[in-house]
Amino acid sequence: MSTLIVVRGNSGSGKSTVARALQRELGAVWIEQDYFRRTVLGESGNYSPLTVEFIEQSAALALRHGRSVVMDGMFNARKYSGCFEALSAGHSGRSLFYAWDLTLEETLRRHATRPHKQADFGEKEMRSWYHGWDPLEGITEQRITAGESLAATVERILADVRGA
Repeated sequence: MSTLIVVRGNSGSGKSTVARALQRELGAVWIEQDYFRRTVLGESGNYSPLTVEFIEQSAALALRHGRSVVMDGMFNARKYSGCFEALSAGHSGRSLFYAWDLTLEETLRRHATRPHKQADFGEKEMRSWYHGWDPLEGITEQRITAGESLAATVERILADVRGA
């Protein structure tokens, strides 16, 4: 049975690292918000209705075909809560939602460990994107804190997927 897994957080939180590990472990479809938005659709700036719908429909298609889906991105709660509610209600498998709850200082510290990303954006952009704890409306998310390693986060999510 397919599972929907959503990992949200500010830039630099570790969401893509976790999503990549989950994809490898589960053989899941990986829907990375930034890739869909920037590379596939060629968009920048604010999220357009096309981006939200394109991401939602891509995930829904994979779920309908029995594939598990791992979605990662900042996924602004105001723009994406309805999308995630529809995805969760639209398939018979489990839906699991996780979000990082990190300070701006922690996200900046983590970003400093990623030289390949530092060339793309820096502290100024990260400060403008940072939104703190931004819970989805109508959906319960499990918090991921700075004290939980990326490996422990992956293991926790895998245990949840497997029903442990």
